[in-house]
Amino acid sequence: MNRLVFSWPNGKVGALTTSWDDGTIHDRRLIAIFNRHGIKGTFNINSGVLINRAKKTVRYNYVSAKEVARLFKGHEVAVHTATHPFLWRSPDSMIFSEVVEDRRVLESLAGYPILGMALPYGGPDDERVKKVLKAAGILYCRPVAKNENFELPADFMYWPVTCHQSGDFVSLWEKFLKSPNQEKLFYLWGHSYEFPRDNNWERMEEFGKLTGKRKEIWYATNMQIYNYVTAWRSLSCSVEMNCLENRSGVEVWFRLEGELKRIVPGQIVKL
Repeated sequence: MNRLVFSWPNGKVGALTTSWDDGTIHDRRLIAIFNRHGIKGTFNINSGVLINRAKKTVRYNYVSAKEVARLFKGHEVAVHTATHPFLWRSPDSMIFSEVVEDRRVLESLAGYPILGMALPYGGPDDERVKKVLKAAGILYCRPVAKNENFELPADFMYWPVTCHQSGDFVSLWEKFLKSPNQEKLFYLWGHSYEFPRDNNWERMEEFGKLTGKRKEIWYATNMQIYNYVTAWRSLSCSVEMNCLENRSGVEVWFRLEGELKRIVPGQIVKL
């Protein structure tokens, strides 16, 4: 029997992704840091504050609607609902409307389908909420629950993180690099407004220097991770395990008896 083992693109030994909520003006500085170090971010935005950002009821200073496409280019814009409610305390119809409205506005600004999301206020692993989110077109959803073993989620609709921006990412990163897990993923999340609030932008500079521009690491947005892992999991293998078909639109890499191989969309390979 052929032994087929997951690999990140081009044989990378691990992947790094990050996620940032609320879309405040401090995302500008954060993105500048990421771009210097080759790190990717997913930015979860409430479209309601983009529209009402000049009102006195708005809590923070948010990015403007007109800068969304330019500012987040090369990264990912994702759903955070229109007005940031507690979804698990909301009726189904409100959950659906919050998500669809946020998608509608953000897609008009970013210029592409927006199918990823972060739960406002985190929230529990609620099957009712997940069912409504799927109906609204969401493919993955990030809570604030932690999983420090660098495993990929069994369910992308409740995708735990590795640590918050205030966590001990230095020791976790060292542990991550030493992990033999073929599917290992490091996932950092937070809010860019916490850096000026806590006067510690140096933490993100440190993170960039520690984790960025490593040849052995794949830097990807949340959606890129979702697309790649989903493509791997959906590969079609023959009953006798002697051939493999890639029915997805994503190039997938794997190791066969230790040798690195790839399978492009629509391809059938002999094992």
